[in-house]
Amino acid sequence: MKLTHHHYIRTAYTLSISAAILYSLWFLGYILNPKAMSSLDVSALQSRGQPHYGFFVIGDIATGVLVILLVACLIKIFHRTQAHKKISFWLCMFGLLAFGIMTAAASLFPSCDSNSSYCVINLSQVFNVHNITGTVASFGQFVSMITALVLVHKKITVTVFRTAIGLLILWAISGLVFITLSTNAFHSSLLMQHLFLVLSSLLLVVIPSVLIKSHPAQSP
Repeated sequence: MKLTHHHYIRTAYTLSISAAILYSLWFLGYILNPKAMSSLDVSALQSRGQPHYGFFVIGDIATGVLVILLVACLIKIFHRTQAHKKISFWLCMFGLLAFGIMTAAASLFPSCDSNSSYCVINLSQVFNVHNITGTVASFGQFVSMITALVLVHKKITVTVFRTAIGLLILWAISGLVFITLSTNAFHSSLLMQHLFLVLSSLLLVVIPSVLIKSHPAQSP
């Protein structure tokens, strides 16, 4: 049976919301591993030897898979539109794709050792696999959000546009503050990391939403 255009739109919304929920599974760390959540980088939940570490690894891998499927779905939705011919659209898709792939990869290389009682940030850790893949993932999400707004800014309301910009700015500030505090006040940085992750989850929903809503004739 041939899938309808509206079916792809509903699927895109479902995939984006599901990916955001899976990316937020770290919240369950407060129940499944409260000791780590009180003193460690969230990625420590995925360290081999930590309680239920496999659950958190699978969550991020599943997030990556759903984001990849979301990209395929969005390409299908915009296949016969003018947006499909624009560089900004493809940069948006490549940004999302980078986020999905690198999020899954980062989950396999947590930044804290399984036997750590705290995380110490030094040069060797700043440039470890987890932080590099995580940085690429975040940069991909940033590119995706920026290019999505470039693509749709004339087709959405001023309120929606300003809200999206505000969300992006808050996301960027929380990420930068987290990185800055991690080098000399790690425990104080945890709140910023949690805020950054919450906003990252929201962006997973906002990006496809503004893209789809910018074409009212194609909305479900």
